[in-house]
Formats: sequence, structure tokens, C-alpha cells
Amino acid sequence: MRFIPGAIQDVVLEAGRNFPAVVLTGPRRAGKTTLLRRLFPRASYVLLEDPDVQARARSDPRALIEELRVPVLFDEIQNVPELFAYIRTGIDQNSRAMGQWLFTGSQDTPLMQGVSESMA
Repeated sequence: MRFIPGAIQDVVLEAGRNFPAVVLTGPRRAGKTTLLRRLFPRASYVLLEDPDVQARARSDPRALIEELRVPVLFDEIQNVPELFAYIRTGIDQNSRAMGQWLFTGSQDTPLMQGVSESMA
């Protein structure tokens, strides 16, 4: 996808400097992943649409998270929302590390409810 700079990039960068986790939601094919990968090029990337990755994330979420180098971008987090509880534990243990956990997801009520319940 072609990158078109926009005002949102400043907001996302500011969020990454001030919060341990950043969630970017919106419609499919809107450029969420492209934006985060461009703004955080050193972030490890985990595509949660891949059935094998989903299975691994569900069967041993702690091992998956522990083997990743932060910052980490979890793409399409709505596919494995149970990861939030494990990531929140990591944030609680190192709450001063900003911009370490990046998420994209479809903007739907269950996803946002999971974010607010586990990472508020």
C-alpha cells in the first residue's frame, strides 16, 4: 500500500512516546498496518490472520510473547484477543517502557471491549 503522510501519524507517534501500548483500529485496507510499520520500523511483526500463528498464540501465548523482541506489532489482534491479558502482565512489570506493544484491529465492539477490560 502506498504511504500517504497524514495528521494521524503525529498522534500515533505521540501515543507511542507516552503509552506502553497503542491500538489502531479502523476498516480493512485503510492503511493501519502500513502506518505502524512505517512509524515503528524496528518492531517485530506478528500477523494474527495466519491460522498457524493463531493456533500457536492460543496454545502457548506466554511462549510466543516471550520469544518476541519488543517493540512488537500484533496485526489483526481481534483474531486472538486473549493475548491482551498476557501482554498486560508484561506492561505491568515494565510500565515505564513506552511504545512496546502495537496493535491493529478491525473496529468492532468486542475488540474495543477487550482492550478496555484488559488494558485500561
